[in-house]
Amino acid sequence: MNDILLYTGLLILSLSILVFWHELGHYLPAKWFGMKVEKFYLFFDWPRKLFSKNVGETEYGVGLLPLGGYVKIAGMIDESLDKNQLAEPAQSWEFRSKPAWQRLIVMVGGVVMNIILGIFIFTVVKYTRGEERLPMSSLPAGIFVPDSSVSQELGFKTGDKIMSFSGQPIKYFEDIAHPGILLNDSVWFQVDRQGTPIRIDIPGDLIDQFANKGKAAGMLFYPNAENWVVVDSTMPAAKAGVQNGDQVIEIEGKTINYFEELRATIKNRTDDSIALVWLRNQDTMRATIVLGSEGLLGLAPEDRFKRDKIEYGFFAAFVPGTKAAFGVIFDTFKGFRKIFKGEVSASNSVAGPVRIAGMIGVNFQRDGWLGFWMLTGMLSMALAFMNILPIPALDGGHVVFLLIEMIIRREPSLKVRMIAQQVGMVILLALMAFVIFNDIIATVFK
Repeated sequence: MNDILLYTGLLILSLSILVFWHELGHYLPAKWFGMKVEKFYLFFDWPRKLFSKNVGETEYGVGLLPLGGYVKIAGMIDESLDKNQLAEPAQSWEFRSKPAWQRLIVMVGGVVMNIILGIFIFTVVKYTRGEERLPMSSLPAGIFVPDSSVSQELGFKTGDKIMSFSGQPIKYFEDIAHPGILLNDSVWFQVDRQGTPIRIDIPGDLIDQFANKGKAAGMLFYPNAENWVVVDSTMPAAKAGVQNGDQVIEIEGKTINYFEELRATIKNRTDDSIALVWLRNQDTMRATIVLGSEGLLGLAPEDRFKRDKIEYGFFAAFVPGTKAAFGVIFDTFKGFRKIFKGEVSASNSVAGPVRIAGMIGVNFQRDGWLGFWMLTGMLSMALAFMNILPIPALDGGHVVFLLIEMIIRREPSLKVRMIAQQVGMVILLALMAFVIFNDIIATVFK
């Protein structure tokens, strides 16, 4: 219950920031150009509003439904579908009476503000945290591939050394280990397997395979760690005297150089005795450890990989921050392209409020407020991409009609624009219903 409350609270906080900032992007230029802004609402005031206050000509409020928000500008076709107002002669303070270029700025303002927010968040994260990157040269033992993983099914094996990705050399492990790279087309790896070069081609539907196995947010593979260990204090190894930072050098008379060799030795062994030898500083220690019914020693590899630490001044952080922010948009675009090409199913690719709440909560518990802000930055860029899509009722749909007007030098008919708005609203409601239903199915049955 506590987790549910935490995740819900973090989701509402993130949405509040994103929605307010987006709607402010419409509000500010509208006021600047002398348009009358009748309402500014954080969240939708349906079925009712939580509270509101009139200040000047504008009603400011918070709605009950936290799935968006809106700015109501006089003389603009919006969710209210107010035909009576539009049937009256245009007033100088209405949206429709302003030049097309001013209306265009108002419509793209929300997307621009989301992009600015995303870039700012990623820039601040780069400035405050910097980057730690693992050079491929720091992986003398290659990669570790978990048993029964998608990567293992593709043909990767523990100990493989990644030589290139789609023909390009690789400098850092992070550049090729995350499944986001699989959004690219015609992906393949060249690996060195005990001196033999092997090409591994990646199918276009691999993202679906990750999602179906519950590994969409995981890694393709991991660095193959050496033999220093971290100990679970409740498990057999700790009870036998093994401590954090010890170096396991022998198991069952077999020399151990890498943690995976230890893992492979005890695989599928339960209720058995294991002879273990380890080093602590210069002291050699030995014990016979009795495995329980789970067949676990309670050891994990200690991360001693040498990483490159990259630090940025605030202005220097702007370039990698901007690159990271737009990387979200590019990946979102690639994901949509794969959906339309039929390579990835929409149900595995589209997340709604339930799953987003889970992602925010997990990020917060793992990385604190940094994790929250990182995901909020990603959502801001994804929201910018979604809103600029040329779908009626979205900002992008309004932009399309404004561009048509600027080309043909007259507005498309009111009837056409009203029908388009209605169709767009039906599409958006259907999409909203789909993602919520999909969230419930994914959460309950997967």
